Amino acid sequence: MPAPGDPTPIPPQDLDDALNPHRAEDQGRAREHNEDILLQRGVQLSGRETDEELADLWTAVDRFESLVEARGGDTMVNAPDSSEPDDPLMVLPERKPRESARDYIIRIHEAADRLTRFER
Repeated sequence: MPAPGDPTPIPPQDLDDALNPHRAEDQGRAREHNEDILLQRGVQLSGRETDEELADLWTAVDRFESLVEARGGDTMVNAPDSSEPDDPLMVLPERKPRESARDYIIRIHEAADRLTRFER
């Protein structure tokens, strides 16, 4: 850190660390929380997902589940590991091996969009 009055600019990371010394710990806890939520919902994670990708995955899964519930579906019965779901359209798509988080997010959004056109 430069001394007071030193005109040398402070690198953004150093400034972030100075303003919030617990930032890395907070980010680690948030990451673990996002991973736990997604794993509970049956989402396979590679461990290479960025924090942003985890947040986007959670948003996509939450939207999908909200649409399932709006259609009268039960996310427990229609879970990815369910042997006999009520309706296969209401099951969160399974992540393919080696599928990137971005590609998986797109497929979840596409499945959610199909639910908005779903007729009973």
